[in-house]
Parts: sequence; structure tokens; C-alpha cells
Amino acid sequence: MSGNLWLARVVSLVLMVSPAFAGEVAGVPHMVDGDTVEIGQVKMRLSGIDAPDTDQICLDARGEKWACGIAARDELIRHSNGQIWECTTTGIDQYGRSLAKCFIEGEDTWMVRSGWALSLVRYSHAYDADEVKAKDARAGLWSGSFIAPWDWRHRNKSTIILGAASVPVNA
Repeated sequence: MSGNLWLARVVSLVLMVSPAFAGEVAGVPHMVDGDTVEIGQVKMRLSGIDAPDTDQICLDARGEKWACGIAARDELIRHSNGQIWECTTTGIDQYGRSLAKCFIEGEDTWMVRSGWALSLVRYSHAYDADEVKAKDARAGLWSGSFIAPWDWRHRNKSTIILGAASVPVNA
């Protein structure tokens, strides 16, 4: 790799994670899933949380399968209710989405507090207390059994199952 090309890549990488890329975005979002939204042309990953992907399946309190990823997205749509979001972008993730902290009427903890997303402890502990409250209340995902979204993407037979309900042997 030539020196100029290498330098250009290093500079662009630094700029991608630089706070200078922080910006304000406001508007009514389109929900892609429980932790990804679009406002205008800006696709944003909500930082500090991880919600089930739209293809994720969970178990309810009776051990029956349900589409919890779609439910998480739909609950976010209901909660948003066409309201204007105010987001601050802080960088870019590995998929080219802006990382953002977004507020509806000054509040940003709803997805974790209501049990539809988990605190993404690998990167932040900002929502840990909200997750404990949701777990204790058996709210959202915590009403049944589920695989943490980050484990769902790479699941295998030894993947840990979380939640309030016991998992049937044939699940």
C-alpha cells in the first residue's frame, strides 16, 4: 500500500470516530428495528442498547415461540407515536450507521426500562439500572425466555437463555 493511500485511510478512520463528527439530527424517525432508526437520510444505531433483530424468536411465559424482534420494533413505533426525536450522533459503527443518543420528550431509557432492549454493557453501562428494573418487573422480553441479541447473532447449542420463564426441553 502506498504511503499516501495508507495515510488517507488512517485519517479517514480517525475522522470516523472523532467527536468532530458529532451532530444534531431531529425529526420523526422510521424504525428499522428496536435499536436502528432513520431520520431523513441519516441511519442511526441507538448507542448503549441492543434490541432483538427483526428475525429473533423468543419464548413467552408458556414456552410458546413469538417474534420478539418484530415486537420490539413495533413497541418502539407505538411509543414514538409520530413524535419528533432529538438525536446527537457521536460516531459511525462498523456498518456505516451513525451512533446516536436519541430522546423523545427528554427521555432515552424507554426501550431498556420497558424490557424491549438490553443494556449493551460491552460499550456502556448507562442503562444497567433500567435493565434491572425491567428484569425485576418481568417486562417485555423478560416476561418469557430469550437469547441476548448479541448472542442471538452467533448462537449455538451452548448459548445462554435469559428470562423469567423456564425453557421447555423441546425449545
